[in-house]
Amino acid sequence: MQRYNTLQRRAETHREPGELVNKTLAELGTALEEVRVAQEQLIESRARLEQVQTELRHQYEKYWLLFDAMPEPYVVTKPDSTILEVNKAGAQLFNVSQRFLIGKTLSVFVCEERTQFLAASARAASQDEPLELQLKLRPRERAPLIVTARVRGDASGLRWVLRPAAVHRDDTSL
Repeated sequence: MQRYNTLQRRAETHREPGELVNKTLAELGTALEEVRVAQEQLIESRARLEQVQTELRHQYEKYWLLFDAMPEPYVVTKPDSTILEVNKAGAQLFNVSQRFLIGKTLSVFVCEERTQFLAASARAASQDEPLELQLKLRPRERAPLIVTARVRGDASGLRWVLRPAAVHRDDTSL
């Protein structure tokens, strides 16, 4: 824009239009070359970005196949227990389709002491060591069952591995 303004001022004061046209064409040629180089750089950047996106998609698919094939119920939640991901075994445990579990809170399946469960979830999100809990869960349209939950996480999310527990109930149950 600055070049344009300079050329415009020169055109208003310059007496020989032929010389001004030559200078203008030279300036426009330079500007056009700069735009072409910038366009090439954008095209290269976009191609690299598309390549990275494709690689990330493949990595995610590989991760998802591994995650979904795990034989034990595995659930990824936010610290407030909102379900972000669940594998097939987890969906079978809760007797709910995977797609319908996403966005639900894990706490709705806890039969007793939901407040303690939510406190334990918050504690798991704030400590470095995994936490092991006994939970009484009630899957949809099924009898309640006791599971051992091993949970580990951080402020961004929790990872839960759920295993059927022994039939007896102890004081660590929620």
